[in-house]
Amino acid sequence: MPLRVADPELFGRTESSLTLTFTVEDDAGPVDAEARVLVDGEVRATSGGVAGTRQLRVEGLDPGSPHRVEIVCGDARAEHGALFPESVETLPAPAASEVACFATLNDLHFGEPHFGGVIREDGEFGGERPGWDLVRESDGDEPYWRFMNDDAIAEINRSGVDATVIKGDIADSGLPEQFEEAARSFARIDSPHHAFLGNHDYYAVTQGLDVDGYALLRQPPAPRGLDLGGWRLLLLETHEPGEHHGVFPEERLDWLSNALDETRETGQPTLVVMHHQPVPPAHAGTFPNTIGIRPEHSIPLLEVIGRQPQVHGVLIGHTHRNRVRRYPETGRIPFIEVNCTKDYPGGWGHYRLFEDGSFRQEVRRTSSERALAHSSRCSGMFKGGYRSFALGALEARSFAVAGSEGR
Repeated sequence: MPLRVADPELFGRTESSLTLTFTVEDDAGPVDAEARVLVDGEVRATSGGVAGTRQLRVEGLDPGSPHRVEIVCGDARAEHGALFPESVETLPAPAASEVACFATLNDLHFGEPHFGGVIREDGEFGGERPGWDLVRESDGDEPYWRFMNDDAIAEINRSGVDATVIKGDIADSGLPEQFEEAARSFARIDSPHHAFLGNHDYYAVTQGLDVDGYALLRQPPAPRGLDLGGWRLLLLETHEPGEHHGVFPEERLDWLSNALDETRETGQPTLVVMHHQPVPPAHAGTFPNTIGIRPEHSIPLLEVIGRQPQVHGVLIGHTHRNRVRRYPETGRIPFIEVNCTKDYPGGWGHYRLFEDGSFRQEVRRTSSERALAHSSRCSGMFKGGYRSFALGALEARSFAVAGSEGR
């Protein structure tokens, strides 16, 4: 039977690398035939022995340059399209020395019983229905949320980061056993790890339970700051107990304002890290904005951040998608949402910090065979709409943010 290269994705880029995913298949389904990745007509990587989604990373490319990319298997070639452009430009070379790097995980959902099914108009899950695919934690030998999180942690360890930040929705229902499972996984992280909670981590209150997730994770509560390579990261709380949306009342705003005043005085480049996304009134009526920070709290939050030139970015979880937004109140500061770890595309964020106040993000898709199989299945959830929602544009996954002089 003839072979074809199916479902090609140009997933990530840096100044010297490209990361691609794809499948080789025939009319009966995926096969393990060898495939080659060509960059500018030269074979730069090969893959075989995997009958399913594959991921290849091509290194050693010239920075700031367009590169023509092809995936070939025998006579079959991957078709170019929106997710697999014929040419892509690598990021420019950094202009300053790298001072630190760190990883982020978010929306891990330890203990989640299932994912998928019907999606309601408000964006919430509506249960099972014929024709709406659903994956259960009991489908395999191990719950999907466990191996997705463990395999992401294993990759983070191999990356050699200086720290790992976990930005909320750790325990799916906020139950003690879910936090305990997470704590066992986090104990495998080689770098110092810093976790704070999201809305799901407080859902035990809806069952009449008072659960201290921070104590179970052996983490100090947020808000708090941490220093990394001369930068300051400010970890914020945005939850309202038992609710899906976020809030940022006056006491939280005061803490952030004081913390930012300190880094402005010292000239310390700063990243703000939180779970929920801010939502100005103009965007409040559409999902997932309906589950973000209340507009009446978002505007003061944006105004405080916008007054601080040393803030170079805001890192967010919660929405399970890759997206970068900017607001009039905050100018060029990017508000960066990153996909979840436990389903599609399933991965983590890699951040590199530089001496001139610039930084770079590369979202990485967890590349173990079982993780790629699970995340690929999840891409078709919600009548195939989840992929376009969660993946986002390449420019929202892999990009460089200029330092103070470039702003």
